[in-house]
Amino acid sequence: MRDVGAAIVAVARTGSVTRRFGVIALVLGCLALIARPAAAEIPPGLENSRITFLYVAPPSPQYQALYERLVKRRVLEELKAFLAPLRLPRKLALNLRECGEVDARYTRAEGVVVCYEYIDFVERLAPKDTTPEGFTRAEGIIGAVVEVMLHEIGHAVFDILDVPVYGREEDAADQIAGFIMLQFSRDLAVFAIKGAAWSFLAQDQEWQGTRFADEHGTGRQRFYNYLCLGYGGAPDAFQSIVDKGLLPAPRAANCPREYQLVRNAFGKTILPFIDPDLMKLVQATRWLRPEEMK
Repeated sequence: MRDVGAAIVAVARTGSVTRRFGVIALVLGCLALIARPAAAEIPPGLENSRITFLYVAPPSPQYQALYERLVKRRVLEELKAFLAPLRLPRKLALNLRECGEVDARYTRAEGVVVCYEYIDFVERLAPKDTTPEGFTRAEGIIGAVVEVMLHEIGHAVFDILDVPVYGREEDAADQIAGFIMLQFSRDLAVFAIKGAAWSFLAQDQEWQGTRFADEHGTGRQRFYNYLCLGYGGAPDAFQSIVDKGLLPAPRAANCPREYQLVRNAFGKTILPFIDPDLMKLVQATRWLRPEEMK
C-alpha cells in the first residue's frame, strides 16, 4: 500500500456459497460504520483468543478527532468479533495508528496496521457528490476502507495459514478482498465493489519506467479487476457496469470464469479454517443498516 501516498499528489492535481463464505465478509459492517455514533451490540460468544487489537493514540493533533471517533465506534472490537469464526494457529494483531505516511500493511511483527493517514486520505479523496459514472461519496469512503482492511487481512491469512499463491500476492489479496465483498446481499455487494473499484480509479496516476516494477498493479488495472470479479460473481447485479462501458465487454465475457477460480481457491484453502457454529452466530447478527450506506 505504500504506493498510495504518491496518489495524493495526483489527486491534488486533478482536483449456497453466500451462506458458507459470509462470515469473513461481515468485516464490512465494522468499517462501514466508522463515521456513525452508535456501535452494534456484539453478541456473547463471538470471541477469538488468537486476535488482539490496539488503538494507538496519534501524536499529531490533526488525527485526534479521527482516533476518538474510531475508538468510540469500537471498530476493532467489532472487527475482532467478526473474525471470531476464523481458526488461526497463531495470534493476529489488528492495529490503528499514525504511521507518518498514507499506508496500510501486514507484517509478521506488527500484524495488520491501518494508518490514520490512510483513513483521512480516503475521506478527502471521496467525491463530494455522485460522479457522472454513478459512484457515491459513501461508496468511495466505505469501499476504500473495506478494501484495504480485507486486503491486508488477506495477506495475514496467506501467511498464517501458509496458503499457496500463484502469481503476485498483491493480486491474490485483492481477489480475496473482492470475493469476500461478494458474499453479501446483492445491494451491499454492489455498494462495496463499486466503492473499492472507484478508489483505485481515483488514486490512479501516471505509470512509466520503473513504476511498472511495483508489486501492485496499476490503479486502473485494479479498477477493472474489481469490476470483473463483481460481474463474474453476480452478473445480474453488475450488468449496468457493462452496459455503461465501465467494464469492457471482451473482459466481461471471461469474468464468470475468473470468479470461479477465486471461489475454488478460497474453498480449498481458507474455508476449512472457519468454525461453522460461530459462523451462524455472526450471520444471525445485524451489523449493517441500509441508512448507513447513504
